[in-house]
Amino acid sequence: MLFAGLPSTAQAQDDDKRIDTLGLHLTAGLDLLYDDNVYRVDDRVEDPTGDLIVTPSIEATYAHPIGRHDIQIRAKAGYDQFVSETQRSKLRLDAEARATIRFGATCGITPRASYRQQRADYGDINAATENLQRFSTLGADLSCERPGFFPVAGYQHDTTRNADDFDYADQDSDSFKVGLGYNKPSFGTLTTYYERTVSDRRTLGIKNRINAYGLRFQRSVTPITQIDADLQWLDVSSDSAAVGTYNGMGWDVRLSTSIIPRVKLTASTARDIMNDSLIASGFAIRSSYRIEGEFAISELTSAGLYADWQRRKFRQDAALRPFSIEADRNRQFGATLKRKLTDRFDLSLDAQHYRRRTDTDVSNYSGTQVTLSALLRF
Repeated sequence: MLFAGLPSTAQAQDDDKRIDTLGLHLTAGLDLLYDDNVYRVDDRVEDPTGDLIVTPSIEATYAHPIGRHDIQIRAKAGYDQFVSETQRSKLRLDAEARATIRFGATCGITPRASYRQQRADYGDINAATENLQRFSTLGADLSCERPGFFPVAGYQHDTTRNADDFDYADQDSDSFKVGLGYNKPSFGTLTTYYERTVSDRRTLGIKNRINAYGLRFQRSVTPITQIDADLQWLDVSSDSAAVGTYNGMGWDVRLSTSIIPRVKLTASTARDIMNDSLIASGFAIRSSYRIEGEFAISELTSAGLYADWQRRKFRQDAALRPFSIEADRNRQFGATLKRKLTDRFDLSLDAQHYRRRTDTDVSNYSGTQVTLSALLRF
């Protein structure tokens, strides 16, 4: 009983990490992005328009302990300035606040809120029309992770807002989650849970409902290999008979390893339901796959390669909104180069080729992006 009040190893590591991030930190950034197809047109049938996008940004983070508890605040503001297509220039915002309220030996409640504002990609709009998207989240999680069994629970309210011409994609979503976890240091953490999400697309007058029955496994197999696997059975329904239902597997699996010296390899795959798509009047079934590798050339320089594939199937109702595609495939191939010039100043270069193909050959496109980024920490 003398050891009952001591934190677990994982909790002690979290506390050490927490101490390192306390206080106020400011970061200034500058991105120079060249995109040779900013309007996402089919470059096989018409000439695409290229442009240079200059994005200065400032980010502030603040963390402060209050006894056993702590608060964390992050806010970032940037402005995407198109050099030629100036009408596309938009303010970009990203903010988040969270607190950790600890009680008992290992329990904690984490209330959180976030807001994000960005311009929509023309690839999903399928027209050269501007749309400023705004996303907000309000929620809280409960966890008492410790060796043995422990409860988990959570609630989250999400909103999506678009410009008036795209208000059909506006939605309000509520998610509830309850579960039971089991942790054993030599085994890892296994959590079984039930999650229900109800998404209300008021402009279209329909609701989508998702019942997810999940099992999540997290483990550091060795000090250099980690696995995080979240498997779900998804039961999805809609008020619209034309949109229909989906009953099938969902997942979010990630495996990373540094088994090769100076190289980190990561593979991930996911299948989920997207309710606020700018394309689907109902919902989208999204499957994605990613592989990436990063090579540490030296302590200050690293290089990487990555590839992304994504496939979406759109559940539509023509009575709610006309549509021209029912599925699309997106892929990206890229390379990165990062250099730490000083303790405060970093440079990075990212070059990628992207491509989209639809089931009806409507709104196909492809192009190349090159981004040079500079980051200065104060």
